[in-house]
Amino acid sequence: MNTFYFLPILFICTMSQAQLAFTSFEEPPVFSSNYTDTGDPAIPHDLINNADEPLLDYTFINQEMGFNARYEPYNNPGEGLTDGDFVGVTDSPPAAVLPFPSGQQGYEISDVDGNFILEFDTVIANSPTISIDYFISETGYEGDGTSNTSSSDRLRIYIKDLGDTMEYDLLNTTGNDINDLGIEGSWNTVSLSIEERPNISVKLIIEARTNSGSEAFFFDNVVFEQLLGDREFEADYFTLYPNPTNKGHVNIISNTDEIKKVIVFDVLGQRVISRTLTSGILNISELHSGIYFVKIENGQASLTKKLVVH
Repeated sequence: MNTFYFLPILFICTMSQAQLAFTSFEEPPVFSSNYTDTGDPAIPHDLINNADEPLLDYTFINQEMGFNARYEPYNNPGEGLTDGDFVGVTDSPPAAVLPFPSGQQGYEISDVDGNFILEFDTVIANSPTISIDYFISETGYEGDGTSNTSSSDRLRIYIKDLGDTMEYDLLNTTGNDINDLGIEGSWNTVSLSIEERPNISVKLIIEARTNSGSEAFFFDNVVFEQLLGDREFEADYFTLYPNPTNKGHVNIISNTDEIKKVIVFDVLGQRVISRTLTSGILNISELHSGIYFVKIENGQASLTKKLVVH
């Protein structure tokens, strides 16, 4: 598996970017208690939401992206999250003077005694730009993250291209003691742009390994944008509704009356519908319940929107 490292790219031209998907963790409800894992800490497993405990998982409902968490033990398994830990969606920022950058809520990962992996919904985009805000509490991190042990803390934030399995790091502390990187104690933003890659299916993934309650990572303001084309237009150039839908069709309207080409992808990036519309109605009766991505083209304008089918 190849890993490529990218620096943020500044586009100096008439091309424009539009927000495609985002979350600042404002939609999920907040619970102030600890989260206690009911799974076996000795084996890898999916983490599930427990009643009246912080949400680790969230399904896309309105506007914000969904996400799903799982756990993988150390080589010599410890207690994992079975002892109750502060993880998941929270309205408690790192400190009162260090609020979440966007809104009142964020996501915390701390004292997981193993590996905590958080995966966000798949996004299909043209030449995407991805950014995320993160905070690393200032404390005594151990090791350089190269071994899967309790004395080797690490944080990795990366994008995985689901088509060719390439991985693009936004942040990877592996090989370094976190204390030596100068990234603790304040909010930081990392971003990357993947140039000249049309219609790629990508997923944002966070991997965290800590073994102390003071070793806490916070996240906020996840944004996916995509390159729109060689003329500027607003993100609402296209409107797709109803969304979510169970009606067997959706309406697609734009700011012009030009014929629209529409391609629908599933979450694996497989094309399931391809149509040229002369009207504003797309028949989706053949789709099963789930999440899809609708790419709409109209002249030089192109935008991909998420669609939920019930």
